[in-house]
Amino acid sequence: MRGAKKFDLNGILTSPWALWTISISLAVAMWVYVTGMEESAYITRKFSAPLEYRGLDSQSLLRGKLSEVDIEIRGTEAAMTMLNYDAVKAYVDARNLLPGKRYTVSVNVEYPNTVTLVSCFPTQATLDIVRQVTRLMTVETVLPRDVPEGQYIEDVEIIPKEVGVKGAEDDVAKVGSVRITPTVDELRKGGVQLIPLKMEQSEPFEGTVTIEPAQVRFRGSLVHGLPRKRVPVTVRLAGVLDSDYEVRAVTTDPSEVQIEGSAEALAKVEAVNTEMIEISSMNSDSVIVSPLRQPEEEGVSLVSASSVRVIIQLSEARAEKMIRNIPVEIRGSENALEWSSAPANVTVTVEGRPSLIERFDAETAGLKAYADASNIFMTPVTLPVKAEVKSEDLFRIVRIEPLNVTVNSTAVR
Repeated sequence: MRGAKKFDLNGILTSPWALWTISISLAVAMWVYVTGMEESAYITRKFSAPLEYRGLDSQSLLRGKLSEVDIEIRGTEAAMTMLNYDAVKAYVDARNLLPGKRYTVSVNVEYPNTVTLVSCFPTQATLDIVRQVTRLMTVETVLPRDVPEGQYIEDVEIIPKEVGVKGAEDDVAKVGSVRITPTVDELRKGGVQLIPLKMEQSEPFEGTVTIEPAQVRFRGSLVHGLPRKRVPVTVRLAGVLDSDYEVRAVTTDPSEVQIEGSAEALAKVEAVNTEMIEISSMNSDSVIVSPLRQPEEEGVSLVSASSVRVIIQLSEARAEKMIRNIPVEIRGSENALEWSSAPANVTVTVEGRPSLIERFDAETAGLKAYADASNIFMTPVTLPVKAEVKSEDLFRIVRIEPLNVTVNSTAVR
């Protein structure tokens, strides 16, 4: 047909637009090929790693802490084959974080430079920090209820007598007692045995509470006869000492005695009393052998001793007396014609035996107050007040009020 145009394929393929399109397509194809080759040379691994808490104060604890995180790393097959997974560490920085508060912190990951980190989950951790304490508690012994009739337990000894209860402050406060509960079989064995400790708590713990040590050495044995126990000796004193003396200490030798009786009766006896000791005429330390009174509880009797040595130690009683309006003398200067002090009088408190203080007289005792004006060339000047008394072996100056006075002088013309 005339007028129809012939399709020119060579012209299209050699046109600038066709050549540009072909070039772009080849470049994209090459990029996809090369990228696919690179991706196929790398592999990834997923694993769990323990979470470390760095910088946490030694007196702090974490409650409900996160123990591990999930980590994904990427690297060449050769790098992954040689990788020591212990070298990949997850941690949080707990430095300068205070107990009693809750914090949200980032999880950090350390890893060798031969691999790259793909992900870490979770990326944050919540830190509930509480104060850690150790409380010393006395170990109690809870004896078994099925002890055979006609037998009792004696010579009970616990080593150590005190143990440490360690944990969060609020958890440790819930511990009411720490005890051991030896069985009858263990008591029959006698000798020294290691027995684990148990805690009595008022509420469930929110964290971990431990006892250090977790067990104690226990010694006790079953013997035939009435139950026995050791109780302290209480000294009964009668009369009133002279006012110049007071009781400083009272001790007994022995300090404890043994009693026996039924278990129910023994539980009601807390101490054994001496007979009444008269102290009215004492003026020095004394040692007296005093009989012991039998316990008043029916069925309970003394076993180990019927009397004790009572040591009564006395000390001199001291009393104070406040003497007001003592004039302040000015001493130590020969060049001044007149002296004055403000204030002119002070209050002096003296100490001595009560019988002497009661009749203390300032003039008779030679009580004087003074200020030393030696080497004073200009006035007014503030000087400390001193005091003296003739009988220093009987009396002692304990206070001067005020401590300082202002001194003025009129020089000789």
